[in-house]
Amino acid sequence: MLTLICGLPRAGKTTYSQQFKDVIHLDTSGAYKGVLHKVKYLSGDIIVEGVYRLKYERNKLINTYNTDKYKCIWLNTPDKIRRSRDGWDKWCDKPFEPPTLEEGWDEIIIISGENDIKHIVKE
Repeated sequence: MLTLICGLPRAGKTTYSQQFKDVIHLDTSGAYKGVLHKVKYLSGDIIVEGVYRLKYERNKLINTYNTDKYKCIWLNTPDKIRRSRDGWDKWCDKPFEPPTLEEGWDEIIIISGENDIKHIVKE
């Protein structure tokens, strides 16, 4: 299974991903192409973490990793919270295209707050 943890900058992706083992972080891979290069040669269950704010970026990831299950965890952290975190800058507010099942995900989990979690599952 491929699991993607995505969301705008300062959404809490890296903190959230610490609960998992062996996460491929976009910022430690250099760029999206670096992640795709790593993913291309892996097998089994993997977790990738990064902004992935555009549909085509997520599609490239899905198309690069051949597996039978794809899960997307979108940290849809409210702007007020993201803006209060260290390192926030205006570039952090670029629009985010919400992930959809049509992109190829079997499951999407949207976390908008501690008690605001929505599951979307392919039927």
